[in-house]
Amino acid sequence: MNTIVIGSLNTDLVAVGVKKFPKPGEHVYGRELRIGAGGKSRNIADMLAHLTPPGSVAMIGRTVKDPYGLWKAPLDALSKVKVNTDYVNVLEYEKTQKLPGIALIPVDENGNNQIFVLPGISDDFSTEDIDAATPLFEACSQNNGFLITTLECPLATVKHTIAKANEYGLKVIFDPGGIEDNAELTDILQAGIYLIKPNEHETKVLTGIQITNLATAQEAATKLHSFGIENVLITVGSQGAYLSTKETFIHIVVPAIALGTERDETGCGDQTIAALCATLQNGKPLQEAANLAILAGTLQFYRLGVQPVEKDELLSRHGSL
Repeated sequence: MNTIVIGSLNTDLVAVGVKKFPKPGEHVYGRELRIGAGGKSRNIADMLAHLTPPGSVAMIGRTVKDPYGLWKAPLDALSKVKVNTDYVNVLEYEKTQKLPGIALIPVDENGNNQIFVLPGISDDFSTEDIDAATPLFEACSQNNGFLITTLECPLATVKHTIAKANEYGLKVIFDPGGIEDNAELTDILQAGIYLIKPNEHETKVLTGIQITNLATAQEAATKLHSFGIENVLITVGSQGAYLSTKETFIHIVVPAIALGTERDETGCGDQTIAALCATLQNGKPLQEAANLAILAGTLQFYRLGVQPVEKDELLSRHGSL
């Protein structure tokens, strides 16, 4: 066991090919409805498992056996790629009267999306769920492993998990996806994070700084470092990313590739985190891992929905993983 991922197991309802995002009261048509496994953390675990040996990834979360069967897709997808789900707490609908996490995602013809998340049972994902999975922390500790968390779960659970990861010597990778504009995250940012990967919007929420160029990115990264965060990777869409460490600050440019006509930014950030962690697991330097991660996120952009990038795809374009 090398990596633990915590967070939501959502089912995505994706409206593909929406002509434009509607104004209030407006009726807009799309091309197709797709139903599949989702949730930022679940996506990351799935994508990471496509890039690492079987059995090296585990997921901790909470779901419920709803009467519509929506709970099955996320768990089935993880099982298919050999992610350990022994510590996903699966509850009975009759006892909870709650649904699993659902994401409603319209995607326009240019690949832009909007995401409406209904957390459902994920709102009850607790510190007790984390402590029940102590054997996973022990196993990862023996392999100098990683802990990946997003904000698609209660803040108290995130903070508790980071503390537990540090107790067991795990490197914490924090994707603040799911952040709300008024979130107070100082305690989490100071909890002991190895690397944070915010996008432009998340960076502004966390630091108050709008990313417009290299100078503003460096200013934002410096502020994040002030919380004790070791490494910062700020992603900026088609402009690539900015990597800041104690030794260096660099701009990582998106590789010049185009794969067909499809465009969909859903899951690009999740794919970036997965490739980053997979490369670090293999002992590669952080800068090399970040370059490969941006490549993986770019490949994800040129496919509809969440379709994990395969190891062979990265190897053919990058040469190592």
